[in-house]
Amino acid sequence: MITDQSIHEPVSEATMTMRPLSRKKQMLYDVCSISSILAAIVITYFSLTSGIYDVFPYFYLIPIILIAFSRPNMSIYGTVLVGWLYLALVFVIGLPNTRLYAVATVWFYIFVSLGVLISTYSQVYRREGEKSCGAYYNSQAGVFSYDRRSLKITDANKKFAHIIRYECDELMQKSLPDLIPDRVERESFIAKVRDLHRVGDIEVRFRAWDGSMRWALVSAAETGEPGIICTVVDITDNKLSQEALTQANKKLNLLNNVTRHDILNQLTALLGYLELSKQDTKDPHLLKYLMKEEQAANAIRNQILFTRDYQNIGVHSPQWQNIAEIVSLAMASIDLHQVLVNVKMPPLEIYADPLLEKVFYNLIDNSIRHGEQVREITIRSEESDDSRDIIVEDNGMGVPDKEKERIFRREYFKNTGFGLFLSREILAITNLSIKETGKYGNGARFVIHVPREAYRSLVTPDADCSNE
Repeated sequence: MITDQSIHEPVSEATMTMRPLSRKKQMLYDVCSISSILAAIVITYFSLTSGIYDVFPYFYLIPIILIAFSRPNMSIYGTVLVGWLYLALVFVIGLPNTRLYAVATVWFYIFVSLGVLISTYSQVYRREGEKSCGAYYNSQAGVFSYDRRSLKITDANKKFAHIIRYECDELMQKSLPDLIPDRVERESFIAKVRDLHRVGDIEVRFRAWDGSMRWALVSAAETGEPGIICTVVDITDNKLSQEALTQANKKLNLLNNVTRHDILNQLTALLGYLELSKQDTKDPHLLKYLMKEEQAANAIRNQILFTRDYQNIGVHSPQWQNIAEIVSLAMASIDLHQVLVNVKMPPLEIYADPLLEKVFYNLIDNSIRHGEQVREITIRSEESDDSRDIIVEDNGMGVPDKEKERIFRREYFKNTGFGLFLSREILAITNLSIKETGKYGNGARFVIHVPREAYRSLVTPDADCSNE
């Protein structure tokens, strides 16, 4: 239970203190200490009057340990008092036996020494606890604990209570199902903690006091006790902003689609009338102007089509994609003109924008259209210590040195336009890069550089069996 001061008042670093034992627990320790002292007195009386001198001193260890642990600041006085009580009983009740008195004196020093040692350890333990409790209760992140068996909330700091709009003492009466009402989400969270023992940055929705849902990133770890301790970072505002931005993007895309559709319809009509005008006139000067107008209209059309492709970059979240499958999909939508495409890729996935297929479509299409008598295209990969390069190369003419960088710029295009510019933009979403490294006259060579964190190998059970 969190004390009233920790709930309602800010606590500075200078006043960070470990939570004291609750009044109920402290009273229980005190009752046990007093009871054990009385029991030791009774046992001492019956032992000495019955001539038993070797066993009864051990019973004094119980109150000494209890006092030293529950009240470390008073333990020295308590243990000295218990030791004197023991000596007094031996001298008053015991027989005039020098050996017995000598042993009693030794036990007295043992009691005092043991009390001092336990008291010192207890104070060190509590000081370490103070640091942990200070970090727990004064953390700028929300923190709470729950019992892994009953799922009851066992502790919480003020920050977590503020996030979900509860008072700390109210949270002590709640359980995990009360705070995470979605059964699938809750069971998934509990299963991850159970299986992994330590998890980080899991998105969880908490139900607040007023019934609203709060998004949070939760990290959890098992403790030595039957409990789980969780840290919580509120991301509700970020989630709401992200959703608002997504909705705004959808509306803008819809507006762009409608506007683009209307413009393309008008351009189609314009191109049709220009074609009719060319057929109806024989004036060479007028035909020259009509051809220029047709070229301008087609350029506008290509630029409008470019906006359709460009607006989709980054709209959807990046995902892991199988390169071999992506290349196959890209090849299926291209007329290869009897060009042989060799795909020499290991089982591999890379993390990229969903438009990755368009990158390989553009590269293959670029080789076929501009490679000048290309007969073969090879797609392969090379791995280094911290990255992997995916290479797309052909046996055509290649790219002149002065054009190697310009071909990726928006203002540089031939035929259909902006394919390579779009490809670079798509790859840049997940920090992938592309460059042309071929030798002019020996074919084009495009290298897609993939950092280590953006690719992973695929190992299938069939592959394992085939290697045995």
